[in-house]
Amino acid sequence: MYGSRGSIGHVCPSIPLDMILNEVQQMLPDGVMMVYSTLYIQHLRQEDFDRAIAKLDEAVGHMVEGEADCIVVGGGPVVAAMGSDEKVLDRTRAIAPVPSISTTGAILQGIDHFGAKKLAVATPYTDERNVLLKRYLESQDYRVEGIKGLGIEKAADIARLPWETPYELATEVAREVPEAEAIYIPCARFPSVGSIAAIERDTGLPVVTSTQAMVWWGLRTIGIDDHIEGYGALLN
Repeated sequence: MYGSRGSIGHVCPSIPLDMILNEVQQMLPDGVMMVYSTLYIQHLRQEDFDRAIAKLDEAVGHMVEGEADCIVVGGGPVVAAMGSDEKVLDRTRAIAPVPSISTTGAILQGIDHFGAKKLAVATPYTDERNVLLKRYLESQDYRVEGIKGLGIEKAADIARLPWETPYELATEVAREVPEAEAIYIPCARFPSVGSIAAIERDTGLPVVTSTQAMVWWGLRTIGIDDHIEGYGALLN
């Protein structure tokens, strides 16, 4: 039965949800369901983030109505726009009586799982968004050894990228910063799930992505520790 082992709520930053649904579904074990609401971000620019923040309370309320066992609030740009992970969580916890985390928080816990502090970062974002992301990571005591983006502003365009793009970008950054201890690939719309195993194989580094970390945190939070093959060391 759908959700017989539990359900994970995801407040998704963007629309449509089709690509994210497909990537998440690949990793979820039988009996676990993910339920969604959205903040309707269509362009990766400040005015869209401001509107998303205004919709956050309503979106979290939908998760409560859907009886999610835990909630992940995306995404990285929203955390950066609000200034901190804790500000996002404070808003969420005031409404939802279940364990909650931001996508960024789940990613950082995933990175910490490997004991990594020196990061290679591969993003679909513009230089402006990458500056904010780098600043945030460094404020959390990580060292961004290298960061590269694709300069994309429209969220839907990220989902249309070829599957090989995340692999090519991540391995390029990793080659340039041999001191990195892990690779971080943000953005749940970046179609990176199918590349995780190949990136880890070819770089020798653990990979943490938004979608993968969200699933990992959600499963562990609701008491499921199944080993899931094919999507990186974090879920293995």
